[in-house]
Amino acid sequence: MKVLKNISLLVIGILLFSCEVDYLDNPNEPIVPTSGGLMTRVQKQFMNDTRDEWMSGRMSLLWVQYWNQVNYTEEDRYQYRETVNKAGWNDIYKNAQDLKDIIAINTDDATKGDANVIAPNENQIAAARIMLAYVFQLATDIWGDIPYYSYGNDDPDFEALQLKDGGSITPKYASQEKIYKDLLKELDEAQAMIIEGKNMIGADLFYDGDASMWKKFANSLRLRIANRIKDKDATLANQHIADALAEGVYTSNDDNAGVKFENSALNGAPMYRAFVVSARRDFAPSYSFVQLLKGNDIHVYSNPFAGLEDPRLPIYVDPNGDGEYLGVPVAESNASVRTFKWESKPGAEVLSSTYKELYMEYSEICFIQSELNGWDQTWYEYGVEASMQKWGVPQADIDAFIATLPAATEETVMTQKYIALYMNAYEAWSELRRTGYPQTLIKSGDTYDYTFMADGEEQTLTYFYNTIVDLPEGPSRVKYLLNEDNINKENKDAAVAAMGGDEMDTKMWWQP
Repeated sequence: MKVLKNISLLVIGILLFSCEVDYLDNPNEPIVPTSGGLMTRVQKQFMNDTRDEWMSGRMSLLWVQYWNQVNYTEEDRYQYRETVNKAGWNDIYKNAQDLKDIIAINTDDATKGDANVIAPNENQIAAARIMLAYVFQLATDIWGDIPYYSYGNDDPDFEALQLKDGGSITPKYASQEKIYKDLLKELDEAQAMIIEGKNMIGADLFYDGDASMWKKFANSLRLRIANRIKDKDATLANQHIADALAEGVYTSNDDNAGVKFENSALNGAPMYRAFVVSARRDFAPSYSFVQLLKGNDIHVYSNPFAGLEDPRLPIYVDPNGDGEYLGVPVAESNASVRTFKWESKPGAEVLSSTYKELYMEYSEICFIQSELNGWDQTWYEYGVEASMQKWGVPQADIDAFIATLPAATEETVMTQKYIALYMNAYEAWSELRRTGYPQTLIKSGDTYDYTFMADGEEQTLTYFYNTIVDLPEGPSRVKYLLNEDNINKENKDAAVAAMGGDEMDTKMWWQP
């Protein structure tokens, strides 16, 4: 058998898998991978790549203070590893290339006929376009302007993923504004081209090929994206918001798009493999997040749900050996954090091998609709209920909690949205950057007292949070890969000039 090697794509670090490998020793193996096989790989692998202990655990989970580290706290203080940055970029573009290959299989005269037997070509193309929108939204929300590919737009700035087609090996970086507007266009066109009543795509881990559910997924993602840019282009955003709602978004947790992992060391959920298989003990729920869930004020920050213990607390967080729920503090050094010996672990459900990683969920749609309707109380309560139901909280406990909720405001709705997005940390980070909520995170320069029960008595420790990188409001983005200067410097420099810098405080186009 010829050896299929990963090819590092100059410029954007893509690892490509060839669709034209000859299998000389086994004529029964396909020359071209199936669309369904590629989709299955992306659905699962994208979660492995972006929700693991590296790209999520050492970046976004820390920056929104769902978790913090117990040993190596440099990343809590915004000094990320370039190896993690590079791997994240490579992985995202590798998944994007697989999705583009699905489109190629369903448009090439030599392959589209066979592909059409499993599902209409139109549906398979639509599925790839929807997933590409998800993948590229995450990418642009991490770095800003990036090399970008669009199926339905021949904008000359969209030059990514062209190497296999003989295109540019030094693609331009498209502006985030252009990307966001095209994502909305792609999702609209994709949901419109779906043939309902027919299979969507083979081996679908989300919806088992249910085309009507993919349509809901596309419109829900469109609602998220339009809501994010409504303060930058209200006319375009409002058009897509109205249309997405009319076409149909999520209406219950049954609609959630996600991948449930296997009960095995090899194919278990990403954090299970980190904590259990690899026996990593680098992370713990953060002080600020646990205090928020317990209904406690966080030193100088008032908890908008003061006095209300969240019934998701024992699901999100395991009690420590003393039966207490204690988050790990964030501080100024490894040494100061390592003296804290009483932190809780993440909850057993979160670390389960069969944990279901969600791309999108109904509660997010509820909170968006609360926002769009002037911080509506009913949609706010629906969002809290949907999140708790997803996690298996008994309905009586849900009802009791909702009965005591403070009224819907920007702060209460966005803070509950933050709680509901637990483990979807990149989306939580985007919403933090867009709205400034929650306001309960420890900020650089804060000194705070941590009072807790340990060893049978009340203790109080004082911590000072001092970041390595000076970011008073937290990171706005991740800097471009260092090796871009070697392989695509001209286009990278043009993007830096267009964005106004290549720093962690260089703002996203959609940020206020």
